[in-house]
Amino acid sequence: MILIMTFAFFAGLVYHTVNLAIHAAEWVAVPSNTHLPAHDRLEYAGKILDRNGVVLAQSVECKRYYNTDEDVRKACVHIVGDNTVNIATAVQTVYRSKLTNFRFTGSFLFGLGLPECLKKIDDVTITGNDFTLTIDSRLQKVALQAMGNYKGAMFFYNYKTGEILCMVSTPAYDPQNVPEDIETNEAYAGAYLNRALSASYPPGSTFKLVTANAALESIPDITKSTYICPGVETVGESTVSCYQHFPHGLLDMKEALAKSCNIYFGKLALALGRDTMTSYAEKMGFNQHFEFDGIRTADSEYDVSQANDNQLAWSGVGQYTVLETPVNMAMVSGAIANGGTPVKPYFLDSINGFSQNTPTLCSQMLSKPSADSLREMMEYTANSYLALDHQFRICAKTGTAEISDDGSVAHAWLTGFLVDEKCPLAFSVVLERVESGSTEAILAANHVLEAIAQYYA
Repeated sequence: MILIMTFAFFAGLVYHTVNLAIHAAEWVAVPSNTHLPAHDRLEYAGKILDRNGVVLAQSVECKRYYNTDEDVRKACVHIVGDNTVNIATAVQTVYRSKLTNFRFTGSFLFGLGLPECLKKIDDVTITGNDFTLTIDSRLQKVALQAMGNYKGAMFFYNYKTGEILCMVSTPAYDPQNVPEDIETNEAYAGAYLNRALSASYPPGSTFKLVTANAALESIPDITKSTYICPGVETVGESTVSCYQHFPHGLLDMKEALAKSCNIYFGKLALALGRDTMTSYAEKMGFNQHFEFDGIRTADSEYDVSQANDNQLAWSGVGQYTVLETPVNMAMVSGAIANGGTPVKPYFLDSINGFSQNTPTLCSQMLSKPSADSLREMMEYTANSYLALDHQFRICAKTGTAEISDDGSVAHAWLTGFLVDEKCPLAFSVVLERVESGSTEAILAANHVLEAIAQYYA
């Protein structure tokens, strides 16, 4: 037994010594390492650049600086990060050791046993690695300004390649001049959270894309069926109603989606049943998360296991307990644009000029015939009912997720995509606690679409 324990001890010692040598950069960069000088571990870090070579962060004379434009700094803070590790999904948090690239030039073995007075920073060579991101700082700035004082998120990505061009979360703050009251001021509540990736919201009527897909693939000739919407109808134990109880009259699926008829899609969910609705929701990214660039997103959630008939109906219009992340909502639109299969998004383009990502297909969300049908319906919706910037061919769906008992306050959603070879972009926009339905989300998106037309069309 003593022999076995002795062998195990020395085996462990050898393993950890070799591990230390191989992963020296990671070990030396951890915050608990007190053998480095008292800096924030970013003093020697490389540059972070946007897709056009604009410097978003850099170290000069042992101090970290951010872009010279305050709005750009705020717009990019959730992607770039600040000098701390408070923003868990930021580049300067996830890739801290790669940015700083510490390398031992002293002795790995004998140096570990030296007294503190003999250990010196000269035994460590510190060089920075330059990171280039896929985002466009010009679009970031426009998106931040377009969101105004609302909390929420904007997400635009290329559904062919996966490149994220714009990802803004609010509230934001200036990483160069972090507010002293950021921990106590309610205006900054959730400021460290990238809402595009790490927040889940009731999706409202944008979820009707999921319900529509389930019906397209499960109910024969559903697009030829019609229904007369009375504005309010008893479904199960209670009622389901459309906005302000307005009756939509005679509808097929295309008109029901365009006019966002709650009763039509509520009754569809009831007809499909819990198991079918859950199955198709999960195919479209619910009850799971995504991982890219070393980041794990929050889960989108669809659970009707305990729902009664009325609650099941409301789940079909994105209410009840349904939750959606902005990144997954954009991927749903990207899948529809892409013939049924989304491309995994990413924002890390290269490190020191070496590419870090290639287009990667995710699991198929819907069949191509269903994707083509929804694409046609979303284009009809955008052209007929939404005041969107029509410099592009746009397919879109709005959502108003009610969060107050009287329906006066809601989260405003917009999701969709551009049918454009130069700008194959899918997007999602969510603004919290809006009193004007989805209008504010449309207005915010239009500002970014105008900038996209200026820079990319």
